[in-house]
Amino acid sequence: MKNKRGQQEIVGFVLIVVLVMVGLMVFLVISLRDAPEDEGSLEVKHMLDALMKHTTECAVVYEPDYDNFEDLFKSCHQGYQCGNLNRSACEYLNESLRAVLGDMIASEATVSSYQVDFFLKDNDEQQGLLQIVEGNCTGNVNSAQRSIVSDSDSLIIRMRVCGAW
Repeated sequence: MKNKRGQQEIVGFVLIVVLVMVGLMVFLVISLRDAPEDEGSLEVKHMLDALMKHTTECAVVYEPDYDNFEDLFKSCHQGYQCGNLNRSACEYLNESLRAVLGDMIASEATVSSYQVDFFLKDNDEQQGLLQIVEGNCTGNVNSAQRSIVSDSDSLIIRMRVCGAW
């Protein structure tokens, strides 16, 4: 009788260990799947955050309600027009983003080139909406990306900066 009781305890212990391991594996899979693709550089992340909050001259809805770049990316994805400029949001985004990035990067002496990609992430596929590339890369590449949601679609803005960091 003691022999069977010892076997039952060992089976119970093994069962508990197996359940704990399965639970840890599920937790690990979920935490890795939800992790951002690229943590990126803190300096480039701050540059991208500042860029997204920059107010533009495009007013989609009405004149004093000007879009910042984050809203302008959403407006471009949704196919809206800048009502006060009589231009498409994508057309204005391309032009104004190049100008602001040029001024921003010109103030950074260590940056030799930059690239901004704007794309729609659909499952594992990426559909490019806009790409801006300026300069020749001579040095280390640092990057950061930002994810925004527009009409239940996941939009990604990725910024890569090349220079002597």
